[in-house]
Amino acid sequence: MNLTPHNFASAKTRVDVSYRRLDNPEAPAVKLTNVLVSDQTPFKDDVLTIRCDMQRHGKGDDQLYSVHVKANIAIELVQFEVKYLADIQTKRMLANGFQSWSQAREMDKDDRIPAIRSSVAWYTQLNLQGDYDFFAHSGEKGHIHSSSYTHFRDVTNNIQFFGSLSEHLGYTYFKGDFNNNVFSIYKDVLGKSVKQGEELELVKIFMAEGKDAESAIWDRYASFFPDRRALKGDNNQHRHVNGWTSWYNYYGDVSEDIVIRNLEALQRFNYSINVFQIDDGFQTAIGDWLSINHKFPSGMKAIAQRIKEAGFTPGLWLAPYAVGFHSRLAKEHPDWLIKEAGSDKPVVAGPNWGGFYALDMYHPQAREYLKTVFHTVLHEWGFDMLKLDFCFAAAMIPRLGKSRGEIMWDAMEFIRDLVGPEKLILGCGVPLASAWRKVDYCRIGSDVAPWWEGEL
Repeated sequence: MNLTPHNFASAKTRVDVSYRRLDNPEAPAVKLTNVLVSDQTPFKDDVLTIRCDMQRHGKGDDQLYSVHVKANIAIELVQFEVKYLADIQTKRMLANGFQSWSQAREMDKDDRIPAIRSSVAWYTQLNLQGDYDFFAHSGEKGHIHSSSYTHFRDVTNNIQFFGSLSEHLGYTYFKGDFNNNVFSIYKDVLGKSVKQGEELELVKIFMAEGKDAESAIWDRYASFFPDRRALKGDNNQHRHVNGWTSWYNYYGDVSEDIVIRNLEALQRFNYSINVFQIDDGFQTAIGDWLSINHKFPSGMKAIAQRIKEAGFTPGLWLAPYAVGFHSRLAKEHPDWLIKEAGSDKPVVAGPNWGGFYALDMYHPQAREYLKTVFHTVLHEWGFDMLKLDFCFAAAMIPRLGKSRGEIMWDAMEFIRDLVGPEKLILGCGVPLASAWRKVDYCRIGSDVAPWWEGEL
């Protein structure tokens, strides 16, 4: 099959699905392999009904392709993947990384995406900040995958684009097996509960094709996502800003004195910046956001006011879903932390700052705490822009009948609710689709060196 979108209407869809029956949760997962589904012929048994459909979107040739799953009895999903035989060997595939620090580039049949080395995962725990623990990185040449969206490009710059519209139900991965000419769509649905009689549009894909048409296709794809940004509209001229951040020169050693000296220098040399942002280093511990350390004796309200007087928008860094091992919050409110399944052991979300846990965004008191933090920072201290980091921590494990991607979606919706419609958000350490049109800006890359010379 050619990947031209309208071909999917007549394509044979092979489905792999695994689930557990909630009326017998201790029983092994049921696995169905290579179930055939077409637009005219759904699959149905006593437990599941699977059907697919396709419809044209708009006036052109754009298509919306969906795979629906209906539970005839209550189930919990374990795995879901749809597969197609497709001619991809002569194309390049966009491999978008899991979150905003991850690599994204085009790859072909001679490339590979390696798994994180076991020694690195064990020693640094950096595997926790990616998707290595729940999505298989085969490491084989010609096995390429892309998170949330992808495209295939030929030598004439004709692009076939595929973008997920169901990230609120689970992370979506597009997989290209160049060795066997297989294109597949994998949903990370582990832990997703489906009630008896409930039907989910589990896979929903926007498909488009065009020559030299990337920008126009992306504009059409973006239009599916509600615009909750403070600066609405993709062509809003006020979105084009530049600024100063303390991170790449001072990292965690920032202080009030450093802030004032840099403010004065920017004013003295008449640098034309918009945002002046203070990064990690003002708080006493990760998670204790309203406890200011000795390096900022005047307090953060005075600093924000000083930045405004200099003519800049004051910005501040927070990691709202991260809780340091030795923070007061972790010691006083261990019940606010996400726990490993079946235990009271908190989930570790990463190695930074000596290690940090993940805050349970569904815990009522934890939610109230975050509301207090955001209200204080934005409306009492007076910061107008927030860089919100390590957002992935909210969705380390599936729970409460929700998949990881569903939790991540909820977490970013909650962040926009907390910030409100007028303040700016710079997203960081977040799966991109979960943040689209919820944050005003998003960092797309890992840390860089604080100098230009040499190898980065």
